[in-house]
Amino acid sequence: ASDQFIIHTPTITATKWWIGGAAHTATHTVVFAQLYVRGKRYGTKSFVVQLRDTHTYKLMPGINIGDIGKKMGRDGIDNGWIQFTNVRIPRTNMLMKHTKVSRAGEVKEPPMAQLTYGALIQGRVAMVVDSGNIAKKAVTIAGRYAAVRRQFSSNPHDVQETKLIDYAIHQYRLMPLLAQAYAFHFTGVETNKLYDDLMDKLESTQPEDESMNEVLDTLKETHATSAGLKAFCTWSTLNAIEACRQTLGGHGYSAYTGLATTYNDFAVHCTWEGDNTILTLQSGRYLVSCYREALAGKSQPEGVSYLNHLDTLLNLGCGVKTNEEILSFDVIQEAWGVVTANVVKKAGDDFETSLKSGMSPEAAYEECSQARLAAAKIHSYGYIFRRFAQAVKSAPEKLQPVLSKLCLLYGLYSIEQNAGFFLQYRYFTPSQMDYVRGQVNVFCREVRQEYIPLIDAFNYSDYMINSPLGVYDGNIYEKYFDQVKRQNPVGGEHPYLPLIQSLLRRDIEDDEPLEDDDEDDE
Repeated sequence: ASDQFIIHTPTITATKWWIGGAAHTATHTVVFAQLYVRGKRYGTKSFVVQLRDTHTYKLMPGINIGDIGKKMGRDGIDNGWIQFTNVRIPRTNMLMKHTKVSRAGEVKEPPMAQLTYGALIQGRVAMVVDSGNIAKKAVTIAGRYAAVRRQFSSNPHDVQETKLIDYAIHQYRLMPLLAQAYAFHFTGVETNKLYDDLMDKLESTQPEDESMNEVLDTLKETHATSAGLKAFCTWSTLNAIEACRQTLGGHGYSAYTGLATTYNDFAVHCTWEGDNTILTLQSGRYLVSCYREALAGKSQPEGVSYLNHLDTLLNLGCGVKTNEEILSFDVIQEAWGVVTANVVKKAGDDFETSLKSGMSPEAAYEECSQARLAAAKIHSYGYIFRRFAQAVKSAPEKLQPVLSKLCLLYGLYSIEQNAGFFLQYRYFTPSQMDYVRGQVNVFCREVRQEYIPLIDAFNYSDYMINSPLGVYDGNIYEKYFDQVKRQNPVGGEHPYLPLIQSLLRRDIEDDEPLEDDDEDDE
């Protein structure tokens, strides 16, 4: 009758929490709320609601807002909580790109609910890109410090002490992280392109079009892949930040290095826009579904194309004649294809076993959750290597040699870190795995020669790096000391003097015992 919606928070658990900008800043918000029309619920929809008067900044009637308080990081964002008490908004404040509600109260749902997945995919793709960007910052700080800091000597004939970056173990700590940062960069670029292409197809394709089924298959693949990559890349980047911090030695504990705050600020990526474990399970569920379809004869999309060759891949071993032939994009990609196919098969077989025991599909998926996690993790390793290799092949010819070393290092190091799977499914023999481990060290030495140009290629300014230990000119100690003195000025009265004065000036009487012999005896 009023041509309005009523936005209401019915319980404390329906309170909006973590809302960025809400506590002190935002005048409007987009609220996700359950849509009820004539008593029927239509699911979660989006509504624009004004929070504050744009002139006085006072809260609008029915709006209750507070600050959620201290967080682990990101203190510059005023995250808040919001509760609504029968707040009336115009019907036209509902975002109606997909679901529409007419003036007469008629609800028109989209022909395919999957079309609404786009917003979820966009956030996840953005975090894959962000993972690459933050990983670059971390390896830049750690790498520039390692190129300046000298400690001990690895050669008794050297006049100067050895740079950290020239120690083999330090190279093993840093070079694979640099390769991973590049891998995430190229994966983010490619995934972003796939998302843009997908959204263009969704916008232009009609439900009755012959290509709609193909578009929906691409949507499912992109949705599941982005979920798995979001989890994999954010987890890996968080670990990389901490690993880089530790390579700074004692200075790594200083807030001025920038890595402690970077860790605290980035950690939220592992739980927002979907908890990483849940997203990984979503990706694993998709892989199980694809495996079952592949067994039924349905061709699978490019991202899981290894499932189209189960007959040949499941029992395939590395067919190289010499160990040197392992150092090939094609061999490494085949290796990941074999291992991923087997791990996905394990998850799929566990699911089928649970179904045969009488479990419902949902219970069966839960029963094989560990296998799904493993499948999604290994799938992500292979997917990222494939994207990296494709990017290298399409790069300018002059850049291909150094990028090839990085890509091979990423592929070999990832295999080394997951050696158990490659040995379990007998793609590599133990002696071949020993060769892979040795080549990781070889490529770490080779990439070290290009490390500084490779991090300079990120083109991050000192402002963006925001760390005296990661400055471009390498003048780390002067910049570090200057910042410490600037932010902690010396001189002036000691702030704690009134509290400790009585202790400093306490007089001990000559006859006052310094020790209690009786207590000592006890």
